[in-house]
Parts: sequence; C-alpha cells; structure tokens
Amino acid sequence: MDEKDSELLELCKKEIEKKYHFGNGHGYVKQRDFEYLIDLIEETCGTKLSISTLKRIWRKGEEQNPHPSTLNALVSVLGYKDWLEFKLRYASPGGINPVNKKGTNLLNKKGAIVIGLVLMLSTISFLYLNADNSEFPDSDEILFVGNKTVSKGVPSTVIFNYDVSEIEADSFFIQQDWNPNHRDRIDPKNNFFSSIYYVPGYHKAKLVANETFLKTIPIHIQTDGWMSAAFYNYDDRPVYIMEDQNQDGILAADKNDILGSNLDIERFSELRFINIREYPGIDGHNFIAETRFRYREFLFDPCPEIRLTIHTEAHIYFVPVTLKGCESNIAIKIGEDYQEGRDNDLSAFGTDIYNWQDLTLVVEDKTGKVFLNGSEIYETTFLEDFGEIKGLDFRTSGLIEVDYILLKDIEGNLVFQDSF
Repeated sequence: MDEKDSELLELCKKEIEKKYHFGNGHGYVKQRDFEYLIDLIEETCGTKLSISTLKRIWRKGEEQNPHPSTLNALVSVLGYKDWLEFKLRYASPGGINPVNKKGTNLLNKKGAIVIGLVLMLSTISFLYLNADNSEFPDSDEILFVGNKTVSKGVPSTVIFNYDVSEIEADSFFIQQDWNPNHRDRIDPKNNFFSSIYYVPGYHKAKLVANETFLKTIPIHIQTDGWMSAAFYNYDDRPVYIMEDQNQDGILAADKNDILGSNLDIERFSELRFINIREYPGIDGHNFIAETRFRYREFLFDPCPEIRLTIHTEAHIYFVPVTLKGCESNIAIKIGEDYQEGRDNDLSAFGTDIYNWQDLTLVVEDKTGKVFLNGSEIYETTFLEDFGEIKGLDFRTSGLIEVDYILLKDIEGNLVFQDSF
C-alpha cells in the first residue's frame, strides 16, 4: 500500500471511530468495538472479517496491505459503495484533500477529473489482478429456507433446506446467527441440515460458501408469553427457570426457583425475562416504549443493573439503569450508536433502583430520547435501518420486579401492553 492509500486508510479508521464512538475518537479501540464492527460490516455488506484482521489494521506502526475486499468492507459502514468511491471522494495529489459542505473537491475541476480517471483505471486493474474469480449466483436464485419444528418455545429445532449443487466452493456452512461460533459445515451433496436454537430472538441464519455469505434468512424463535432464563458468561445455552413468571400483577422470578434450577452460581452472568413475538406494525424507527420496574435483591453483583432490550429485524436496542456509583459498568445502544460508561458520561442512568423507576424510550425519525422518572436524560441519532420490532426482554444481574411494559406508535396509539 502506497503512502497515499495509507493516509486514506488512516482517514477511514478515524471516520469509523468517530461515527461509532470507538475509543472515544482517540484510537483506543477495544475488543468489544472490534466485535461490534465485525457484526456491523457483516450486516452491511455480507463480508465477514476476522478480529485479527481488524486488530492488524488498527495496530500502530504495522505495514498495511489489506485485500481490496477488506477495504470495501471497511468503507461500507461509512456509506460508500466500495474503496474506489471512498478514494475518489478524498484523494488528491497532495494527500487527503478537504471538501466543502456540498462535497465538491477544492481542487481545480479538470485536475480532479484527471486524477479520478487515473485512480479508477489503476484500482480496476488492481482489483482485476487480485480478484477471486469464483462467482456465485444472486441470493434470489439460491434455495435456502428454514422451518421450525415447534411454533413457539425453546429449545427449537430448525430444519434447513438448501441446494448448493451448482455452486463451486471448497466448503459450505450454515451459520445460525451473527455469532461465527454457531457455524456448522454442511454436505454440498445433501439438501437438509438441522440446528437447535436455545435462545429466543429474531435470528438471521446464513448460508456460507468458503467465507462468502450466499444468502441470509430470518429465523424468528418466539416465546409463548414471558419466559425467564439464567445465562452464563461465554455460554449460549441458558438455564430455563419458568415459562410464566407473573405474580399478582408483577413480572418477577422467585429466588427459590432460580437456586433450585441446577444453576451454577459461580458462572452466573444475568437473568432475563424474554417475550419474543410478532408486534404488528411497530416501526423500529418510530415508537414509544414505556416500562416501570425496580430492583429487589442482588444475587452476586454489588453493582446491579436493569437493562431494557428491544429486538428489531436488524439488531437490538438496549437502555440500562444502575445503582448510583456503578455508572462506569453500563453501556447503551440505540440504533447503531453504542456508548460505554467507561468513556462517556452516563451518570444520569444512575439512580436508586431499589425504588420504582419509570423508563421511557422515544424513537422518532431515527432520533432516540430516554426519559427516566419524567426527565429527559439522553438523546442520540442514528442512520442505519432496523426494521420492525420483533421482541422485548429485561436483563439483570439479580432479582427484579416489572410492573408493566407497553409499546405505542409515534402518534401515541397503544399497540402492545402487558400489566401481568
């Protein structure tokens, strides 16, 4: 990679850090930032980058020579079609050249055209020489469907029907969701493969050839009302507590049920109340979510947290509250905007959570506002499309009580309500 391309790559990294608040904009990108970026790139353009590739690109002082497909993947999350479009937007003979508000290069127009043609021809030649000559059909032409053996509840087996007989590749896989650890090799001569889903949610299964995603389909694993489950650190198989946790108008879990469920206390991470279902017509860019809850008893975490999570077709939103003094531990995600308490001021989310808390999330035209006990405490905007709402859950490190949860459209019309 020449000096000019190296400068452009540094600019690309800075733009990603700024847009997604990685490393607080100062280059101190964390492991979870890389993990989020991997997921974001995959959802945006279908390319799966490894965490080692991203770490190598971000590592200071290391000579960079990323593959063209990697460069295309990086700029995709900035809204560019490919690396060439990014280069034409920013490149100039003297390095990185500023642009005016309309996006017009400040170079002489004739010079810019000449430079653009040279860059285009050189990039096309480079891509041709380095391209993977294997071609795959359009996703619409590929058979890949999944059918659940049960309509609701978990565990849930999904039978995948696929046909890759006309596709040339060294290996084929089915990946259950965004997590690459949930990937199984499949026989290209066969047409069926089954997987078990242990966690409800709006998953997206992927048919993979080598490292190329051929097709993605939704797998909506629904619950029959509210269910509770305990989760371990780094383990995707939860311990199911009970199907129905309604207790005299309160959603709660009984401590004896938790401790009597063969839960390994040493590995316990969080308790979830989950309701994954169809919420007809609730746009994930325009809605109001209101809930009331309180923390009752911590199990093993001196910094308790309650997190409202909203599942959409694309990804999840989550909004936390915690005990005053514990704000550094929390994080918030609305749209693709993700912020941690370690490098952002999330002190407004600290409160006396042992008393009832009224939490409201208002999302209108991709602007999100959080209200706690009637006061606005947070506002952000986002750009990506998230589709319709497909589920709700509450996550906590201990025992909580939920009084109610409701969803409205942005005009205030009630679409879903549960007072237990």
